Amino acid sequence: MMESLYELIKQAEQAKTVGELRVCHDELARRLRLALQWERLEPLSHIVSDAHDVLMKRAFQLAEEETLRAAVGIRPRKWCWYVMGSLGRREPTIWTDQDHGILFECGEHAETECYEFVRHVAAIGTNYLYEIGYPYCPGYVMATNKRWGQSLHDWENQSKAYIRDRLPNDIRFLFIAIDMRPIYGDSQLVIDSRKALFDWIHREPQLLRQMGEHVMFPAVPLGWFNNVQTERWGTYSGSIHMKHSGYVQIVNSLKWLSCFANISAATTLERWREITNQALLPFPLAKEAKDALSVYYYVRLKYATEAGADRDYVLWRALEANEQKWLKKAMRTAKRLQQFVARQAGGK
Repeated sequence: MMESLYELIKQAEQAKTVGELRVCHDELARRLRLALQWERLEPLSHIVSDAHDVLMKRAFQLAEEETLRAAVGIRPRKWCWYVMGSLGRREPTIWTDQDHGILFECGEHAETECYEFVRHVAAIGTNYLYEIGYPYCPGYVMATNKRWGQSLHDWENQSKAYIRDRLPNDIRFLFIAIDMRPIYGDSQLVIDSRKALFDWIHREPQLLRQMGEHVMFPAVPLGWFNNVQTERWGTYSGSIHMKHSGYVQIVNSLKWLSCFANISAATTLERWREITNQALLPFPLAKEAKDALSVYYYVRLKYATEAGADRDYVLWRALEANEQKWLKKAMRTAKRLQQFVARQAGGK
């Protein structure tokens, strides 16, 4: 079954149309459901991430070709399409939102024409992704948003404004931006920019304090007596939100530690390795954090099989007994990580 997933990735690489890419995305979901086993989780996670990279890269290539045919603006001398969120951290499920941007560099006198090219290619690429099966980001974290489709000069000015002003939304945007991972174009442009962003944040003690406070929210839905606090009312009564039940809290804790230590890695696994190597976390807690992330990823992959706004909610009673046990332990770990970050950030 694993071989069939690799074959599907090759098929996506050779796709000539958006329609063919959509078929590959749908088939990826079907084959993953057949292949998903706890024992295979690590190699499967790499395959799923690689598959998304190929699907999105091919969509961006098609968007670029269409923009060049339309002769809109001037293609920048350096430009890169990058992904963020779970895609940037290489931990997406099958049906994941669009989270992406474009960074470019060009001569001062060509910037207006380059922006025309970027806006056109972003509009086409975003629509192509939607047709393939990637829902539009509800928070508008897409290259069609001026905030996420910028020249290097404008991006640097904007990032420094976030760091200077430190408003609640500024903190949120910084947490989003540090997941930047290049996917199509001049990769070094994004890698260098992400490294610079980590370096700027690392030098600001007050900003680190505020980012540490951000990690405390949302609260992990686990009561004093180890009782899981599911949604009480409405459509999702009896369910838990898989991202907000501890997953986001762990991811953001590791992000904060990476900023604290100036670890400019894009993926959670790379961050975790360097954090562990530098002993920034007590080793037992570090190991529990990695185990907890695996639990969240497995449950999200298993139960979030359909596209739609409700895919992050899982009915608690629908989980198997061992999955409930794993998740409770993962929630306790998420709480401990939040508390650890609170202590560290408070000491800055």
